[in-house]
Amino acid sequence: MRISTSMIYDKGVNSLQQQWGDLLKTQQQLSTGRRVLTPAEDPIAAARALEVGQSKGVNTQFMTNIGYADDAMKMFESTLTGVGDILHYSRERAVQAGNGAMTQTDLNYIASDMKSQFEALVALANTKDGMGDYLFAGYRAQTQPYTGNLAGISYEGDQGERTIQVSASRYMPVSLPGSEVFDRTLAIDEQSVLLYGNADNGGSETLAVSAVDPLAARQATRYQISYSQPDPALPGTYSIERLGQDSKDVPWTDAELEQMWPATPPATGFVVPDGYTLSADRKTITYTPDPTAAPPLPYQISVDGLTIALPSDPEPVPLDAPQEARTVKDEVADGDRFEIFVPSTNLLNNVAMFAGALERPGASGVNGVVAFALQTMDAGQENVLKVRAQIGSQMTETQNLANLGSDLNLQYAEVISGLMDVDYVEAISRLTQQQTYLQAAQQSFMKVSNMSLFNYI
Repeated sequence: MRISTSMIYDKGVNSLQQQWGDLLKTQQQLSTGRRVLTPAEDPIAAARALEVGQSKGVNTQFMTNIGYADDAMKMFESTLTGVGDILHYSRERAVQAGNGAMTQTDLNYIASDMKSQFEALVALANTKDGMGDYLFAGYRAQTQPYTGNLAGISYEGDQGERTIQVSASRYMPVSLPGSEVFDRTLAIDEQSVLLYGNADNGGSETLAVSAVDPLAARQATRYQISYSQPDPALPGTYSIERLGQDSKDVPWTDAELEQMWPATPPATGFVVPDGYTLSADRKTITYTPDPTAAPPLPYQISVDGLTIALPSDPEPVPLDAPQEARTVKDEVADGDRFEIFVPSTNLLNNVAMFAGALERPGASGVNGVVAFALQTMDAGQENVLKVRAQIGSQMTETQNLANLGSDLNLQYAEVISGLMDVDYVEAISRLTQQQTYLQAAQQSFMKVSNMSLFNYI
């Protein structure tokens, strides 16, 4: 094989460039800390590192979402704690109102305090988060969920729960509809509708709520029922009036009367049934049960979805004897008064109703008001505690997910490091070796390039 001078120079330059290239690659590995600088150097490791890196990125986003969810849960917990504190304080004030030494002036002071607590509860129900979204509005995050006043509160949100993904298979709720906290505190049924008689009633029996239609019942309403029977030998008459949650008189509307006493089709409107009469201002309904009517009128009143059983009240014996001397006593006496409390499923309305009833106690006096307040506030407190338990469970879950996410990130980082990171000890040794190779190549090239006959001419 013939070796030319140009070949010697070409081979020498190529060798030097190769040595410089190897040295540069090792230097880049040391400076970046990466063994694989391009996918071509190790396609399998590069592909695996890309896959693990994507998983790590998704896990990092989940951890960010977990932080958002945890912040939301903490705001819920703080808000619900405030609601519970107000209900606890209101219950204490209700017990205080039951003290027999309280005058009406004292009750008015407590009522004013309860109105302030009502406003505080409404403010908590309309709490916003750091993004300006309402906590208890459901999907309608930009709509104020609760509007109204002491005369009535209405819910403007929906039943949705906004969620955020905190793991591959878990969507964490970060909002609650107000109905879950404030609107479903109790059911409207025979147990929740309370009936009380006046302390001065002379009859031996009382009324009873025998059936409740929860769809037709008018929530947050008090009914005042009085009995009139001037002649104990004749049927007596029951008068019914109703008060709203602000304790103002509430007349019956056409729509309510049509629902309660619908006319027979094709006629429209309403027809007052036998035994009932309606006052001109529609504030009073009277009912006279008459066993001599054909057919006999039943001893019960049906009004606003409530069926109220009445004492049969037979003729007393002897007729002219006082109540305590009769062998057959008056079951209900002339002037007897009763009061029915129909609560609201919404605890805000119940607090407002408590305040109004303190200012204007009905036939049952303060005792009925206090019993109503204790029942509804206990139900509201129980519901708040149930929701707080749910929030606490979610906070525990977010903490566990955060710990798991941190562990996963460490595992992903270890896998990527094993695939991509350089071994500094090996790389430094190799760099030293390559420097030696480069120096040898440079020296040998200098020797070869100096081998010329021109040096001897």
